[in-house]
Amino acid sequence: MKTAILILLATVALGVAAEKPMTLRDCLLYAREHADANRLARMATRQGEAQARLALSDMLPTADLYASGNLSFGRNIDPGTNTYDTRRTLSTSFGVEMRVPLFDGLVSLHGLRAAQASARSLRQRELAEQDRVSLEVVRAFYNVSYCRAMTGQAAEELERDSLQLLATRRGYELGSKSGADVAELEATVAADEYALTDRRNKLAEAWLDLRSTMGMEPESTPLLLRDDETPDYPMPLRAELPQETEARLDVRRGELELKGAKGAFSPRISLTAGVTTSYYTFTGDGGTLPGFGRQWRDNMGQYIGVSVGIPLFDGLAGVNRVRLARASLAESRLRLEQTRRETATERARAMLAASSAEEEYAAAKRRLEAEEEAYRMTTRRYELGSASAVELHTSGARLATARATLEGKRIQKIINSIVLDYYNGHPLIKE
Repeated sequence: MKTAILILLATVALGVAAEKPMTLRDCLLYAREHADANRLARMATRQGEAQARLALSDMLPTADLYASGNLSFGRNIDPGTNTYDTRRTLSTSFGVEMRVPLFDGLVSLHGLRAAQASARSLRQRELAEQDRVSLEVVRAFYNVSYCRAMTGQAAEELERDSLQLLATRRGYELGSKSGADVAELEATVAADEYALTDRRNKLAEAWLDLRSTMGMEPESTPLLLRDDETPDYPMPLRAELPQETEARLDVRRGELELKGAKGAFSPRISLTAGVTTSYYTFTGDGGTLPGFGRQWRDNMGQYIGVSVGIPLFDGLAGVNRVRLARASLAESRLRLEQTRRETATERARAMLAASSAEEEYAAAKRRLEAEEEAYRMTTRRYELGSASAVELHTSGARLATARATLEGKRIQKIINSIVLDYYNGHPLIKE
């Protein structure tokens, strides 16, 4: 009963009561939408998509509506006779012009494909960032679970040693126990109280870390976690991790940028067409200005033309752009090799960690069974007077360490299993 009361008080003090418990999947889904790193990655993806749409606009026709007005005074050329005079002239012009790019050495096409590859790369970077945050949430989630278990264990140890202290005091009053035994048990109880306070504080810190990793405010609604959910991964598995796909798309982007830089040396051909109208009059002659509709009807003209531009010399800017693109492509290829090598290393490390965790968990379980038996025997000997309080305290400390070790290995086994499944292609969040 005392254990239940202590755990309840600790729970209320830490504010971990909620209407519905959150599973690991619930925490991962919340972090995917609210974690700061994930939100920033989503913004970068949107910027990349906007850049791709902007690159597409370079391949589309453009149309401009223009208008101009000019008032000339002093000595000017008479538009009617093409001779100089001193009359003031008012002239206006209006027009619509459309420009259609026909050929630019495929620079725009390669630029569009490079921008699209960059947008897809940013999307993969967003997914990789989500995975990184999710792994942090997994560790923070089970850290809370471990700290919560340690807090409960500390409360049980305090209750156990408190009962043992009461029994020892009665034995001292009856003459079967010594004052040294009472003092030793009092010190043990004091140590248990300190350990319970320390573990409560660590649990509070673990809660803060989990909330921060999930992108949740510290003052938000308290959580109640449920960690008995068994991961169930759907098929099919991912062929490669997002960071590998991102590096591969960066290589593709570099190849397209190099092609675009080389294409800048090609001629550029464009089609221009438009409609224009103009009007002029001498001010001060007493005439009336015609309306815009009449001017457009009477003076309207159309034109169409093709322009060809051949680059001759641009201060070696084109050559340097090619060199820069080639160097960037070489760097992207090197990063792809590095990413694949690092991923393979992390996969091997995860396999080793998962295998080690299995063995260590089994060994910790055997140790706990042995320590429990040893503590039972020491307790029985202490009750019969053949063991001292120091021996009882030492045996209890070994038992507490064994329990903490087993719980730690259990948590580490779960985390290592999730990490290994991730590197083997299983998604961290079941959709």
